[in-house]
Amino acid sequence: MMRPSIDLDADMSASEVLARLALNGFWISAQDPVAHARIEAVRVRLHRSFDDIARAFARDAHTYGAAIRRQMGTHVLWYARELSDVLGKCTMAPPGESLLQVLNLHEPDSAPPIEHDDIAGALLHDGVVMERGMPVAVSLGAGPVRIDVARSRSVEDLILRGKPGSSALPGDVEYVAPVGRIEPAVVVDAWPRIDAPECKAAAEPFDIVVGFAAAKQAEVMGGPVRLPFASKTQELEITIELSSGIGVDAPDGWSRTLRVKADDIANAQVRFRLVGTEPTNRERIWLTMLEVRYVIAGTVCGTAARPLVIVPANASTALYTAAVGTAWQSTPSSASPVSLVADSHAPDLTIEITKPDRNPSSGQYVCQIYSPHTLVTPRGPFPMDLGQDAKTFAKSMVEEIRQYGGNALLEHALEGIGRLVAERLPAQVFDALSEVAALASTKVPALLIVSAEPYVPWEIAWLDQPLDDKRPSFLGAQAVVGRWLRDGAPAPAAGAGTTSNVARPAVHPIASLGVSNLAVMQAWYKVAAGLRRLPMAEDEAKQLAKTYPGIALDARAEPLRDLLSATLQRNFDPIQVQAVHFAGHGDFDPTVPDSSAMFLEDGSALRSTLFRAAKYGGDRQPLLFLNACMLGIGGELLGDMAGFPGNALRGGFGGVLGALWEVDDDVAHDIALEFWRRALPPAPAHGEAIGTILRDLRAKYVPGAKPAPVATYLAYVYYGHPNLTLQRMP
Repeated sequence: MMRPSIDLDADMSASEVLARLALNGFWISAQDPVAHARIEAVRVRLHRSFDDIARAFARDAHTYGAAIRRQMGTHVLWYARELSDVLGKCTMAPPGESLLQVLNLHEPDSAPPIEHDDIAGALLHDGVVMERGMPVAVSLGAGPVRIDVARSRSVEDLILRGKPGSSALPGDVEYVAPVGRIEPAVVVDAWPRIDAPECKAAAEPFDIVVGFAAAKQAEVMGGPVRLPFASKTQELEITIELSSGIGVDAPDGWSRTLRVKADDIANAQVRFRLVGTEPTNRERIWLTMLEVRYVIAGTVCGTAARPLVIVPANASTALYTAAVGTAWQSTPSSASPVSLVADSHAPDLTIEITKPDRNPSSGQYVCQIYSPHTLVTPRGPFPMDLGQDAKTFAKSMVEEIRQYGGNALLEHALEGIGRLVAERLPAQVFDALSEVAALASTKVPALLIVSAEPYVPWEIAWLDQPLDDKRPSFLGAQAVVGRWLRDGAPAPAAGAGTTSNVARPAVHPIASLGVSNLAVMQAWYKVAAGLRRLPMAEDEAKQLAKTYPGIALDARAEPLRDLLSATLQRNFDPIQVQAVHFAGHGDFDPTVPDSSAMFLEDGSALRSTLFRAAKYGGDRQPLLFLNACMLGIGGELLGDMAGFPGNALRGGFGGVLGALWEVDDDVAHDIALEFWRRALPPAPAHGEAIGTILRDLRAKYVPGAKPAPVATYLAYVYYGHPNLTLQRMP
């Protein structure tokens, strides 16, 4: 049976495991010390009874598994276990005993990870299911079973397959190459090049070389590169930004300028001097990644990575040769394609949050800053510590926001959470934000957050020194903010005899979009569907369909199929849509990884995996506005790589808006109408930037309002270019 999982590390103590599980709602008894402390802390903040909080936060451990990571020398072993078993044994164990000891984990007990891409037609065994080198689920308790998932697009679909409300996915996807781009005079194809040792002893300086190669290096993760040279300038200037996780320092800095000539690609290289630090973990070996970002005019144009091992000073660098586990050097990972084209509408700041240790159970991240402006503020890399895994960190915050509702203490709760979020960002992020805000042309800075952790609500980070003291001090109300995912893989082949290099999502988001048709989908819920009518959502859809050119769709399976397949018709003629609005019910079920669901008018729950197989991308990247409760939540929550944001972007949509928690129907109605009025004015005018509109909507949150501020204004999260503008087209 496929189950959602909680990520743990074998080095965690029993008390650390129980604390993480309690934050996720798992305990034997609410009176157990760790669970009691968690519930009591929330009870005090919410002014509700202990039993109410316990019921609201509790989850069933029997429906989950544990994905346990163990480092053994330079290898990584994975164990899939029943979460209820882990919970029970840790409850009975001495608090300081490691999970390795509590579960008596032995090398032969570790099963090889199950690669998600290899599941179709495979003989599924017990083990951890991996995608791009990270755990996404566990397989437990079914014995060897052959799985037919020829039409699946994600692990979440496997878990949901056969459940009420699940739906078959659309067929194979066609892809269209981008059009309208002026091609350079010369294009040279190459691959990322990172020359580096596999293993080095601490305190021993070593060099790495970054450039481009004619052929793919086996040790380097990264896609093909197209080097575009203009007819008059046969040279490119690229900033190479290097970073690594714990265990590596760069005494001479992490940034270099690389100049590449069209007729001499192989000799274009830059050199970095690095030195390892003494390992202090149990294995006394650091496992990390050297990550390269290719930057042009403040635009990150792609990434590449290479594994690195640091052993103690004066130790042998001979790699551990255990017969179990996965060698760090062959750990599956991901890197985005490299498209060396600067964004002409580049945000004032791009914040990249990466995870070189690739350990999902740790809270260790790295932050870097990019800007088209010349800044005094250092760019990094800066270490970030969430204190625990990002899912748990974010989940504990967002669940509390949901529990406050219209409570009079909501304002204090949001500020407290905003301060907690802000404390996790390096101080240099706020320094750079203030610096670009002081520039004459950027009074309101545009900020793009590209993160390896898609969970934390960075939009509500609290600014002690707001850029505009007349607005709420939350980051999303002060700056023009958007998010993006950088690890998109190239799309699969479009069909027999055809290939495509179109990445979904694109390396960086689109900044302009012509809209000739807006598809408005409304669910007209009946009593038999078991869902209450939404009169304000119905009015919202009617007004949008009347005001904007496009097509009105009922929230039924057939229209949604046609929308995702890009085969909509109006009066029997094909019609392409460039923007989509959904108004209806949404919810999320915390017992499954792809937990958010939108409801069709017959009451069936639609999971986000459908959107992963949408037929968009390239020159067709519609904007999607899901105006329903919690459809901005994905996976466990908050726009996971699964969920509606992640799956829609992987389906080729160019931007996604959704709410992180429940929204007030009346307020959501007004937000939708104002959003589209400002985003899509009558031709020939261009609309306002999406990030600007959302900034103003968030500013309608009024601190001190009675009986409580309206949290709906802060609920919306946006994946897309902060400067994206729309224009009506014929």
